[in-house]
Amino acid sequence: MFCANIHDVRHSANEAVQLSFQYAEEEYLAAIRFYFWHSKVLLGRAIVVYALFSVVMVLLPLSMGFHLPVWANLALIAITGVALFHGYVGDRPRTYFQGNPKFRDEYHLTLTDAGIEFHTQNMSSMTAWNFYSGVVESDSFYILIYGNNIHSLSIVPRRAFQSSNQETIFRQILRRNVDPTLKLSTGERDHVPQRLAPPDWR
Repeated sequence: MFCANIHDVRHSANEAVQLSFQYAEEEYLAAIRFYFWHSKVLLGRAIVVYALFSVVMVLLPLSMGFHLPVWANLALIAITGVALFHGYVGDRPRTYFQGNPKFRDEYHLTLTDAGIEFHTQNMSSMTAWNFYSGVVESDSFYILIYGNNIHSLSIVPRRAFQSSNQETIFRQILRRNVDPTLKLSTGERDHVPQRLAPPDWR
């Protein structure tokens, strides 16, 4: 990855990152799945719902006066888990994406220390960084979180960055305003000067 020079790193607080992109459905669904597996709140909710459904699946036959073999109960519980997961991170997000006209617009973002300016054909808004509670990243996107709902996020595809230097500036903006613990990227790590070894006076 291209290594940002000293001037870029030192003065990135005064720079703006401008991105343009349009969401793809499969990309959005991949981001939802990634966020689901990295959200303790969403995982916790899913486990509770799954446990309740599992109890119901076991008790319902008993309440109706017949007993199912153990393998049948286990199969029903497994099928219930697959159906719940597929519906929660597959069918519902897909329906949400297809039914929301904002995903059909091209987005133009300007990111600075003041916040994010969103511009589309039908929308224009400014969002301050304190609106977001955290950020998670994958190899394909950044997910900015602003709630505990599975749709309470803003997705920034990494493909939208025109250069590694532009992405480095964006990461520094995130580190200053959203998550100071955001790890250094490869380019940032390469730029950090290594401590020089003391001269060998032997």
